Amino acid sequence: MKYISRGQTNSISGKRIYKKIWIFFIVLFIMLLLFISLYRLSTTPEEITAHYKERWGVELPVPNEIINVRSTKYPARGDGEWVIYDSKVNPEQLHDFIKVTEGNLIEANRPVSHFISRGQNMYKIQQDEEFKITIEAYSSKVEPGDFYFQQSENGQSDTFTAIYQQTENRILLFEWHQ
Repeated sequence: MKYISRGQTNSISGKRIYKKIWIFFIVLFIMLLLFISLYRLSTTPEEITAHYKERWGVELPVPNEIINVRSTKYPARGDGEWVIYDSKVNPEQLHDFIKVTEGNLIEANRPVSHFISRGQNMYKIQQDEEFKITIEAYSSKVEPGDFYFQQSENGQSDTFTAIYQQTENRILLFEWHQ
């Protein structure tokens, strides 16, 4: 019969503790990966528009397609900027939007201009070709006959602007969280 001394007992129980800690972290890591993959898979247009209704109080039509045009790389703590494009919109569904006229044209263009200049200043991307191409491809100017919605919180730190461009039949969503 083999006897285990007191020193051997401590090393055996220490190994068990390390093994349990490793197992705990492996399980935690797997759960985190599953959560991330499920979250990304569940972002349907219906869920995204429901999120905007809940977060910003705007009723958006459910589009056929949503394209993430630009977003901050590696946003921390939910901070960041997003530009999202909804395609094929029926303007009769824009209940919460304000129609752009000659009288409110400057006011309607101001939130998007501010979004762009804030992004340029924060990330010093005035000379960034990718940013310039994105802004040109998704012209963010509104004209009379278009529609817009703007909401802000926390003293303009968190903003949401949606513009419907009638000639393009699209909605561009500009969201900023600081």
